[in-house]
Amino acid sequence: MKDIYQTFEFNIVKNILEKYTKGEIALRRIRELEMFSSKEELTNELRYLKEMISYTLKYRSLDIYPHKDISITLLSLEKEGIGNIEFFYQVSNLLDNVDQIKEESSKDDNYPLIMKKIEDLIFIPSLKNQIDRVITKDLQISDNASSSLRDIRRSLRNEEQGQSKIISSLMNKYKDILNSEKFTMRDSSYVLPVKSSYKNSVSGLVIDESDSGLTAFIEPSEILESNNKILRLKEKEQEEIKRILKELSLLCAKYVNEIKLDLDIISYLDFLLAKANYAIDLKCEVATLTDERIILLKNARHPLIDQNKVVSNSFFLDKQKIMLISGPNAGGKTVCLKVIGLLIIMNQCGLALPVEEASLCFFDNVFVDMGDNQSLQDNLSTFSGHVKNLKEILEKVTSSSIVIFDELGTGTSPLEGEALGVGVISYINALGCFGIFTSHYEGLKTFALENDFILNASMAFDEERIEPTYHLRLGVAGKSYGLELSQRMGVKEEVLSISKNYLEEKKKSDKEVTLALLNQKLEENEAIKMGLVKKEKEIENKNLLLEKEINKYKKMNNQIFLDSEKEKEKLIEKAKEEIDSIVNEYKNNSSNKLHEVIGVKKKLDDLISEEDEEEEETKNINVNDFVRIIDSDIAGKVVRIKGDNLSLVTEQGMNLNVKSNQVEKYKKSPTKKVRSTSLFKTNKVVKLECNLIGLRVEEALSELDKYIDDALVAHYKEVRIIHGSGTGRLRSAVHDYLNKRKEIKSYRLGGLGEGGVGATVVYFK
Repeated sequence: MKDIYQTFEFNIVKNILEKYTKGEIALRRIRELEMFSSKEELTNELRYLKEMISYTLKYRSLDIYPHKDISITLLSLEKEGIGNIEFFYQVSNLLDNVDQIKEESSKDDNYPLIMKKIEDLIFIPSLKNQIDRVITKDLQISDNASSSLRDIRRSLRNEEQGQSKIISSLMNKYKDILNSEKFTMRDSSYVLPVKSSYKNSVSGLVIDESDSGLTAFIEPSEILESNNKILRLKEKEQEEIKRILKELSLLCAKYVNEIKLDLDIISYLDFLLAKANYAIDLKCEVATLTDERIILLKNARHPLIDQNKVVSNSFFLDKQKIMLISGPNAGGKTVCLKVIGLLIIMNQCGLALPVEEASLCFFDNVFVDMGDNQSLQDNLSTFSGHVKNLKEILEKVTSSSIVIFDELGTGTSPLEGEALGVGVISYINALGCFGIFTSHYEGLKTFALENDFILNASMAFDEERIEPTYHLRLGVAGKSYGLELSQRMGVKEEVLSISKNYLEEKKKSDKEVTLALLNQKLEENEAIKMGLVKKEKEIENKNLLLEKEINKYKKMNNQIFLDSEKEKEKLIEKAKEEIDSIVNEYKNNSSNKLHEVIGVKKKLDDLISEEDEEEEETKNINVNDFVRIIDSDIAGKVVRIKGDNLSLVTEQGMNLNVKSNQVEKYKKSPTKKVRSTSLFKTNKVVKLECNLIGLRVEEALSELDKYIDDALVAHYKEVRIIHGSGTGRLRSAVHDYLNKRKEIKSYRLGGLGEGGVGATVVYFK
């Protein structure tokens, strides 16, 4: 029997998931991914996944670094082994990632599982600092790793630099017997290009000759002596490096358990984040794992089909645990089986599903018989292959399994195939497990209609265009449309005519007529249902458009309000300047008479006061009337009257309760703007963002506290706090403060164009 992962192409899903991983261990976990054998383990894994998806959508992906698997070296350290430079670099990288995640992750009690994993990470600064002191970023041992190494390398550099001086001196000394004015290098050593006839005139070792034999390349004895010194120094260097790595290994061995824990947690978060990002990209949902024996997959999509072209279908089995899918060839029956099978496997491997909603029970096994099982090696026919699979499945299946058969009973005579299908379906039903089957056999369709424990389903078919739609219809048996497709493909009309007459004769029995009528009614009901679904979709689209327009209007209204506030501020400033001018004019002119003083006062009154609204005094105040509190600038609309008590809503959105004798009614002019009033009078313009960069935490929190109060008085719905990314201390302090303010509805890190992680967007209640 074929491997179910191969049959349902789960390995391709894993290949896609691999691209989301960062480290070697997470990659291996994806490649080894199989169905959980325990419901408890699966439930726990799905909880982790659901949290990670939600956390990533609310904040952003955890910053996981690429990691190599250093487990084997960690084991060797416990047995006094020595780590190499690459190993220590990976340890430093791991600790750096631990520090990054603990520092940058958003503390949120809504994600207890993820928060616990992050809290369990252990940062070891002493070890990281020591490794970083010894290992450079280009994977070399630093000169400062030890004083001895620094001295050795200084001597090496001096000796190597001295060689260039020696060779230059020798070139000048032997210039008359050289074949070139430039020295050359052979095997990383300086050599003199001496004329062959004079090679005995130079003390040294002949290490090469030119092809012509006219030049001898001699390594001078002075250079030989220097090279020997360099060789000894390099040996000392390697001995010192080995000692340093040994010392570093002993230090690292003290923290092996902590490093193993960090590696395990980071690798699991990497693995979990890969599954979460895959789910987000494919718009997947985590299924609800239920104790009820149920399969609910709403608008399920095949994850390997282009998501812009794939047709979604819904599947629901509860009391009816058997589904029989019929319909034309190439109509999508097999794809439906693959969707159900693949999504069940994905769920039991702890993955989210490409559905709108899903509820699934736990399955102890998934059995499948799909495709042509003919085997030349075993000399089995197609039918024999199916029967062999059937035998193995029926021996292993339990009430907690699901059985998926494509073309049940195919490969033998229709009558015997139908009979075998009836037997299999009846046995599966008696056992109490789920079964999904496809078939063309009319006998099985009739059997399904006569037994209410079977759910009939079919693939919809466009009869006018003679082509499949790939939509699954529940409760309706489907036609095969074999003759219609044959006619479209050009089969001779004489043959089709005989076939149609034969088919009509077969349909004359009462049972067939009843079946046809019943199917017709079911199809009519299905058509009505599809029409309602279409209308519902249209209404949903209209609602989305309406919501967009409302949001657009709200943004426009908010912008108009902000613009008017800016304009008002300009007018106030201008008025102040004119007031100062008038006052100064009066003060500087001591000859002003009484009538001139009165004129100045009138000018001041004209500048400070806006045009009063035309007042209409009346004793009768009704709901929706505009009133103003006597001897004040506070005005609003009456929303409720109870005896002498009135409830007002001001233009700034404040709710006030006053007595009827404390207000006066006025006629609100449609062409004049009522002066904005507030219980807290201020000329201060509150910005939509607060910049805390450069401030100490205490100063920043004090500034933030004042700003939040001002924003609340200004009735802002949202503001932005700029705190920068930096070490993350200021951002954490800001978030802790926001968590304590009851007026805060929610907050999130800035998105694209909003400052990213360097800013927080705050929403007020």
